[in-house]
Amino acid sequence: MSDTQRTGRPVRPTPLLPEAGAAGAPLTIVVAILAFMASLALIGNLVVDRAVEDWTSELTGTVTVQIPGEEPAAIDQKAEAVVGLLEQTDGVIGVTRLDRAETEALLSPWFGAGGLPDDIPVPALVSAEVTAALRSDLKPLRAQLTTTAPDAVLDDHGTFNDRLVAAATRLASLAFLVFAMVIGAAAAVIIFAARAGLAANRSIIEVLHLVGATDGFVAHQVQRRYFSLGLRGGVAGAVVAALVLFFAASFGGGGDGVFLPRLGADPALIAWLAIVPLILCAVAAVSARVTVLRTLRSF
Repeated sequence: MSDTQRTGRPVRPTPLLPEAGAAGAPLTIVVAILAFMASLALIGNLVVDRAVEDWTSELTGTVTVQIPGEEPAAIDQKAEAVVGLLEQTDGVIGVTRLDRAETEALLSPWFGAGGLPDDIPVPALVSAEVTAALRSDLKPLRAQLTTTAPDAVLDDHGTFNDRLVAAATRLASLAFLVFAMVIGAAAAVIIFAARAGLAANRSIIEVLHLVGATDGFVAHQVQRRYFSLGLRGGVAGAVVAALVLFFAASFGGGGDGVFLPRLGADPALIAWLAIVPLILCAVAAVSARVTVLRTLRSF
């Protein structure tokens, strides 16, 4: 009578190498924690890249003209002249003049939200959306502005944009470096666990060799186990990171949406987390196989 007939349940095959403590639940938890950290680093890299793309797309498509002065009437007259000039300039797609309330709102981080006294002149701001061809050569427009309003200052945001991109690039590179270091740490953990498992099951491996098992066969068995471990831990860590992203989005995302990027439960962003379990599976399988093959040569 077979085992299935005696117990009434199908018998699960026993692995050739027993499950060691280093390759069971504790190691799965460690891999899950590393996957969570890698997922957060990957999210940080993607969020910064997306924020930089949004910032630069807004900055590189507009120029701002600031018209200072001592008398509100003179400022208003020069601002109207600048608006007329911009509207007649080839390459200008749209012109928007900010009123005093909008200008004071931009100055509120420095002067407070109470507003400025009416007798204090506030420079007029005119924003113009321009084509890439006009932005590439603003010298003619600057010369025309000097004639129309000698005190007007044309700002193409180039310096600010360059500094912003440089700072964000360093931040994104740091996030990617953290991601790579976490993956490297996962590989080191797998290597240590594989060596410990082989040392604990040395006698079983010697018996397998006696019955004709090759090093490649043993490596394949260990590789399958750590592939499954990497998959379980990677999926668990990525799922927890996705839940953290959802909670962060529900509580405002942690950014002001202007200078600091705001986290959001974007499906495209969450979809990128699927690569974390895949990378961990590959790293676990390759690390285990290489470690086993090198270790078996010394048996």
